[in-house]
Amino acid sequence: MHINNSNSLKAAILQLEQKQFIQKEALVQQFNETYESFKPVNLIKNEFKKITGAIGAPSDTKNTILKTALGLGVGFLTKKLFFIGGTGGIIKKLFGTAVELGVAKLVAGNADKIVEKGLELKEKGLELLHGSSNGRVL
Repeated sequence: MHINNSNSLKAAILQLEQKQFIQKEALVQQFNETYESFKPVNLIKNEFKKITGAIGAPSDTKNTILKTALGLGVGFLTKKLFFIGGTGGIIKKLFGTAVELGVAKLVAGNADKIVEKGLELKEKGLELLHGSSNGRVL
């Protein structure tokens, strides 16, 4: 738009203000949708929908459920441990939810490795238990 007088300047300003309003409304709507999708209850619902909609062997579904539950559980515990206290502003809540999701995703993505390491530790513990008790199980 070419501005050459005060009327065209006013029209351009009005047009930009309308564009700004529309963009702000879209941003607020996207923020609210994102905030809602990060709530733990909605995360669980979405994961459940993924699991029930997945096609595959029952053992695959069981593994997916266990990995998701493990990830969400550890994420929830992490949030509760590091963000003690229910009060706080929206930034603190969003940050806590982001940490919870990050840990949940990390754990769920590496569940096989975590279980493998846990089994290794269990075996080492049993070896130590058997070795330190002269062949007897305590």
